[in-house]
Amino acid sequence: MPKHQSPMTSTTRRALLVGHFSTVGDVEVLRQTERQLQAVGMAYDVAPYTDARLSIDSTWLDRFTPEPAHYSHLFVICGPFTPAMAVQHESIFGRFQHCVHIGVNLTMVEPLATFNPFEILLERDSDRTVRADLSFREAPSRVPVIGLCLTGFQREYGDRHRGDLAERKLRRLIESSGVAFIEMDTSVPASMNRFGLSNAAQFESICGRLDAMLTTRLHGMVLALKNGIPTIAVDPVAGGDKVMRQAHKLGWNEVFDPEEASDEDLRAALDRCLSNAGRADAHLVRDRAVASLAGFDEEFATALQLPPDPGLRENLIPKVGKVRQLRKRFKAWKRRRRAR
Repeated sequence: MPKHQSPMTSTTRRALLVGHFSTVGDVEVLRQTERQLQAVGMAYDVAPYTDARLSIDSTWLDRFTPEPAHYSHLFVICGPFTPAMAVQHESIFGRFQHCVHIGVNLTMVEPLATFNPFEILLERDSDRTVRADLSFREAPSRVPVIGLCLTGFQREYGDRHRGDLAERKLRRLIESSGVAFIEMDTSVPASMNRFGLSNAAQFESICGRLDAMLTTRLHGMVLALKNGIPTIAVDPVAGGDKVMRQAHKLGWNEVFDPEEASDEDLRAALDRCLSNAGRADAHLVRDRAVASLAGFDEEFATALQLPPDPGLRENLIPKVGKVRQLRKRFKAWKRRRRAR
């Protein structure tokens, strides 16, 4: 049983900590309050205003569970506080009026002369004072920052496409590893990009600040490695296709078939990518790739000298009947009309 849920005795003071706890900043201030109470040896429980927040911490209580007679202090933590909110959360403020009320890091919307139900008010701001938000007192904590770049359905691969399976596995990896992640998209223009990116510079500028990339897209892998960012690529095509072929050409080993890669395989790959050796390996990829393309300019120049050979495309577009041909012409006419 957690320390703050130890059994109550008739001589023990006990606090109930309440609030929205709807942002990470709220939770940081709550943790500070918990440590303060632990330091003075006061037992406590935590009860958010709504059940939706209970999943944040399994030790938190449903607001209807605490028995008022067991508590001596009520701490109201973070956010704006108004008379209407007290009425809205009557299950707390109507049942614990006998407790010493202490407000912590609150914004008091009404003038204190007309509304201040607290014996002690350590507000963030009111009409009498403004304090820096208590989140500043928390030491910054860091976790790796991961990019997630996913492809949509690719009809050209038909029933070989496994994008959904690959996505589920990558999202499980993110959830189990506790990293922070940023979803990204290589599509252009910005109106068709799910996250509003409009060019390679924007995409690569984010890439360059990542610790690793998780992707099912070929260019998600290529642009990350180009910027020296270790990448876990899951080819969204059963058996592997262009993503796997490209990774092998680049000499990059962290590429997987979605049907064969286990959660353990992907977690081990992430550990390798986040290591110093993984980042060093990723920094070598761009030079290898550029070196492998050394003769491309000459091949391109040669291509410009070749004569046309229409016979190569004789059956490229199947012949259609007259009715279908008329339909195609009608659709083309409608497109031109809309474009005017």
